Amino acid sequence: MAGYDTVLISGGMLVDGTASQAVRMDVAIEGDRIESLRPRIESSAAFEVDASGCIVCPGFIDIHTHSDFGLLSWPQADNKVRQGVTTEVVGNCGGSAAPALGDSRTFIEDMAKMYDVTVDWVRFDEYLSRMRKARTSVNVASLVGAETVRTAVLGTRNVQPSREELALMRDLVVEAMEAGAYGLSSGLIYAPGCYASTEELSNLAEAAGQYGGIYTSHIRGEGRTLLKAIGEAIQIGRDAGVKVQISHHKAVGQRNWGLVKDSLAMMRDARSEGVDVAFDVYPYTASCTNLYAILPPWVQDGGREAIMDRLREDDVRNRIKMDFANADTEWENTIAEDGWETIEVSGFRMSGNKNLEHKRMDEIGRLRGVDPADAAFDLILEEGFDLVAVFHEISGDDVACVVSHPLAIIASDGEVSPPSNPICGTAAHPRAFGTFPRAIREYALDGGVVSLEEMIRKMTSAPAERMGLADRGRVAVGMKADIVVFDPMEIKDLATFEHVDKHPKGISHVIVNGTPTIRNCEHTGERAGEVLRKNASTS
Repeated sequence: MAGYDTVLISGGMLVDGTASQAVRMDVAIEGDRIESLRPRIESSAAFEVDASGCIVCPGFIDIHTHSDFGLLSWPQADNKVRQGVTTEVVGNCGGSAAPALGDSRTFIEDMAKMYDVTVDWVRFDEYLSRMRKARTSVNVASLVGAETVRTAVLGTRNVQPSREELALMRDLVVEAMEAGAYGLSSGLIYAPGCYASTEELSNLAEAAGQYGGIYTSHIRGEGRTLLKAIGEAIQIGRDAGVKVQISHHKAVGQRNWGLVKDSLAMMRDARSEGVDVAFDVYPYTASCTNLYAILPPWVQDGGREAIMDRLREDDVRNRIKMDFANADTEWENTIAEDGWETIEVSGFRMSGNKNLEHKRMDEIGRLRGVDPADAAFDLILEEGFDLVAVFHEISGDDVACVVSHPLAIIASDGEVSPPSNPICGTAAHPRAFGTFPRAIREYALDGGVVSLEEMIRKMTSAPAERMGLADRGRVAVGMKADIVVFDPMEIKDLATFEHVDKHPKGISHVIVNGTPTIRNCEHTGERAGEVLRKNASTS
């Protein structure tokens, strides 16, 4: 038998991504494709991996990330590829890096500055070309953000589009889809995305659906209004005729714990009626976003300067506090749902505030001798809009319930971050470093919530099928050679909320497009990732 000139993985137990039982199988890779699978391959290769005692499986596909700029700043993507991720899907929660037009360009440029990235693109195609030039260690696919499109046409105001403006927004979605976007995303707790009507979102989602795109949504509420928000997402899927992906599914706030059983039932019923709805989940009991997201939508109307001006006014502060105290608001009222004691703040830039790192907002209020709401307003004024909050608001039982569901896909909601400049959610939440090893250890190998084979499916073929990545997500002859080798006795996440930047252990090798990228637990420096385009012939 002729020798392979690339990679041979021998001696391992193959978990192929389909939930089939693990089998003893050698894997031979020629170029960027899997060339052969046999119980024993008697051959040699330029790069050989002894996988004895290890699991060999497809590379993990992180269907929900915010690495739009981090990959440009740090294309080696250490914190993702070291946990077995070989494909990142960016452009989530309504925010994408393109089109960089109108007021969206200002927001995109502000985001890019945090990563020391210059925005030298306008159109979606140009952004994907810029990503290709970066030569990333992981594959990259992108959604187009409904909020980005809205801001490009309407700015940051709480207004509804005219027929002509909606047509312009739709044209931008079509342009992104033709450039290679995989669908449309929305983030409906964030301004100005929260100002979009169901009809507006259905119109844009229908445009994406014409190109086979998916509609993903950080829905309008994950607490008291969870079921109503799920219903809206299902309605958009029904009206637009598109697949729907509920992002990071959960029920927040202790009084809402257990609602996931009802939401899962809603999705089951919708699927029986022909709406293709599913969801992803991260294996943690805390969420994470910018602190300013706690503010009511009316405070955020008009953008960041308007927010700052309002927070300087005592009468506005008092009105916000009254809103916080109202548990029946239609918008996601985090304070009423969770309370200040659940909100941990991180990522301080001002040296005078460093002593507040990882403290809860109720404690910060006491330290400053003010109401926690005033402490939050002051911190936003002092630190700006990049200050991060971790919300300890999710039930462990709910996480297990959601993870175990057959429709569940594991996703991080994290991002690639340069090691010298840990930014945003990466600086505050361990999910950016530990999601996939944690899910394997806590919910398969130790917890027994699902089998190892089923957990691997949730990380590989399930997201590949959801996104339409036909040649990834399975270990089979002819498929792209994205492969992970890990020791089931050793694999474990090490990142914590106190030390978020700890790489996991137990993942010895990661191969991306046939190229060894992690070797003996260390990054080889290879950057063989591809930019994936759904409806374009180039990559």
